[in-house]
Amino acid sequence: MNATRSKSARQQGDAPPTAQQLRFRAFSRLAERAGEGRPLLRGLRVARDPKADRFVVVHAGSRVEFTLAAGPEQDAAGSQVECRALDSGGKAETMPLAQFTFGDDGRISQATIPELVDEAIDQPPGAWSVVAALLWRNLNARDDAAP
Repeated sequence: MNATRSKSARQQGDAPPTAQQLRFRAFSRLAERAGEGRPLLRGLRVARDPKADRFVVVHAGSRVEFTLAAGPEQDAAGSQVECRALDSGGKAETMPLAQFTFGDDGRISQATIPELVDEAIDQPPGAWSVVAALLWRNLNARDDAAP
């Protein structure tokens, strides 16, 4: 059955996922479990997009989209992730909340939030730190924008 699925995927032009895509997908699965045993993150939900390297974290009315950059902008320095707030209609804000780059080791090498540098997105503590930091940033941005 796996051979049939692989052959079908090749016929459709689907390439197997890269190591960076697999790491990003592991990050999304860890993000989904971020609320376990953490009262402040209780009720957190994650929705993954099966057609793109993208997932959305929802918590306490805050929605943050994580998108893995694809194509020529990915280079030897690592893979870039953009994080954007979503409005209640699901539309992404034009300005990202944050951006970070992770390397082959899964560690963040560059980030617009300095505290995220050196976090491992494919390990539970690092993934949870990233999710919590972005939710916090989004909640604070919304509070600052309120009249």
